[in-house]
Amino acid sequence: MGQRPRGPVLVVEDNAETREVLVRVLNVRGYETATADDGLDALGYLHSGGMPSVIILDMRMPNMDGYAFQRALKADERWTNIPIIIYTAVPAEHAGDVFGVLRKGTANPEMLLGLVARALSADDEAQADD
Repeated sequence: MGQRPRGPVLVVEDNAETREVLVRVLNVRGYETATADDGLDALGYLHSGGMPSVIILDMRMPNMDGYAFQRALKADERWTNIPIIIYTAVPAEHAGDVFGVLRKGTANPEMLLGLVARALSADDEAQADD
C-alpha cells in the first residue's frame, strides 16, 4: 500500500488565543494547519473529507470533549491511525491512547514541534509497513 498524502496538522482547541498560538508555531516550522473549536467541529472537518496527518487535541471543551472525540475516532477505521497529541491541563494518566501528551503551561514550542515531527515519522513508518 502506498503512502497517503500528508495532510495538515489539525488543532482542536476551544480557546481561540491558544489555538492561534499553536497554529503560528506550526506554520513557522512549515506545517499546514486546520483548526476546530471542539470535538464536534473536528468531526465535521473529518466527515467533510479532511484528513489530518496529526491531531493536537485539547481534552476539556464544550459540545464534544477530547474523550468523546477520541472514542469517535476509534470507532471509524478511516481515522484510527491518525496520531493524536494531547495538549491540555488534564493529567497525563487520563489522556487515553495517544502518541504524546503536553501539559498546558509547561511545554515549550520545541517540545510540541518535536512531538509533531516524531508522530509524522512514526506514521510514515507504519504506512511503509502496510
